[in-house]
Amino acid sequence: MANPMNGETQCSMVTGFRAADGRQVYLKIIERGYLYLNGMAPAAPGFSITRIQNTMNLEPNGLDFRARSVYTRPMRSLALVAIIAVGASAQAPSPPGWVSGTSPEYPKGAFLTGVGEGPTQEKAADKARAEIAKIFSLEVRAETQVSAREVTDGVKSSYSQDVSDDVRTFTAKVIEGVEIARYGRGEAGTHYALAVLDRGHSLKVFKDKIEAGDKEFAELSERLGKTDGKFTRIRLALRLVGLGKSRRRFNADYRLLNPDGTGLEAPAAFAEALASARKAVAAVTVQVDVQGTNAARVTTRFIDALSAYGLRATEKGGRAPDVLVEAVGSGRNLRAENLTWFRAEGSLAVKMSYGASGEAITRFEEAGTDASGDPRSAVGQTLAKLSEKAAGRVFKVLVSGDLLDD
Repeated sequence: MANPMNGETQCSMVTGFRAADGRQVYLKIIERGYLYLNGMAPAAPGFSITRIQNTMNLEPNGLDFRARSVYTRPMRSLALVAIIAVGASAQAPSPPGWVSGTSPEYPKGAFLTGVGEGPTQEKAADKARAEIAKIFSLEVRAETQVSAREVTDGVKSSYSQDVSDDVRTFTAKVIEGVEIARYGRGEAGTHYALAVLDRGHSLKVFKDKIEAGDKEFAELSERLGKTDGKFTRIRLALRLVGLGKSRRRFNADYRLLNPDGTGLEAPAAFAEALASARKAVAAVTVQVDVQGTNAARVTTRFIDALSAYGLRATEKGGRAPDVLVEAVGSGRNLRAENLTWFRAEGSLAVKMSYGASGEAITRFEEAGTDASGDPRSAVGQTLAKLSEKAAGRVFKVLVSGDLLDD
């Protein structure tokens, strides 16, 4: 066994592993902490390793070993830690080549890729998936802007909110098809992950969805052309409008996945059928009359929520509507538990009736609690949320088939 010389100190209880190329070495010196090849060893005294002797492999691959004799020499600067090499001058471990986002195994024309890094494999994988999700989010955000520009008649915000709801579920849909193809390590123990999404498989999934929607659209459009009666027609028309919006979203996905950036062309007469469906929806008028606490705010939220479903909703006034929705709201502040959030409870009694005859269609009540940062608006916030729930129930009645045509 060699002896220390020239100011060296012998260390024991040393374990480590070589990098895959067999040259670079990581060592863990038990009594001195960690020594990393990239020079980061904030908890260790300043020293360099001069010799490694009497090593013993611990694994068949020869990469993991234990050294009985390691000789170190103090360094002049604690900010520097020597780079170790076995058989050649060592270099700091480089991140995998695919960290740049390109990989020969997963070419851009066949895969969408995302790279993530983190302190653990799990965190790196989560970030890699999120990178792919961001690609789709940008595309959907553009579609949201298109939808907003197409909307008029004062319901722009409602339609924008409707599309945003789809965005929230869209990311989960994308991630379902994402796989983690590779893991890697870099400097200071950083983990990397490469997420991939097979374009070909995903294109087929979206194509199947679009074609299934086109088939249903054609069938409903034919039925609408043969149907009389406002309420029967609006049920078919609302479904057609919904299919049209879904097709646009799915086609945006398809274009994103398609290497040439093109989508699937809509069937013949698609635009004409969609225009007819919108006319059928606009033919049914719904008026809202709210009385009681915070009536103005509740009325606005009620109308916006109905409009988000594609209905032609307005405040009560003028010519008798096809459907009249009357509501009475009440609410009160609850005892404050802290100075951050102020809770209130409220209820909304709702009656739906035929506008021409006044005959009641249904009655129901929504009740609940909500909170606001301002005690003066807590009741209004609660009733506004209840009006959104009530609008959903009104919509279900309109499309349930229970309403009678003249």
